[in-house]
Amino acid sequence: MAFWSKKKNPYDDALKHIDGQRLKYATERDAATSRESVIGRRGSVNITRDGKLKVVCGAEVFSADAATVKAALLMSLEGAVVSGFDESTGRERTVVLYFQYYRKV
Repeated sequence: MAFWSKKKNPYDDALKHIDGQRLKYATERDAATSRESVIGRRGSVNITRDGKLKVVCGAEVFSADAATVKAALLMSLEGAVVSGFDESTGRERTVVLYFQYYRKV
């Protein structure tokens, strides 16, 4: 009866790796001008008990529902790309997160 089992979210593994990481900085690419700008430095990424993915760098930089977020690790494992509807700005955003340590300490 394996076909009755709940399908796994393909981004769960990446989200588990991202949860609790400390950040060097977070950037966002502007689609209109193709310029990448730093939106936060020295922060952290956490998934809260109510299922929200929060990126905080002094202030909240990105906040989205973890169930709807698309996340992928960079090939170097030194960061991740996170896409989703940002509740703090009210629009769809793609943010690149660069970890302070790529291994969980």
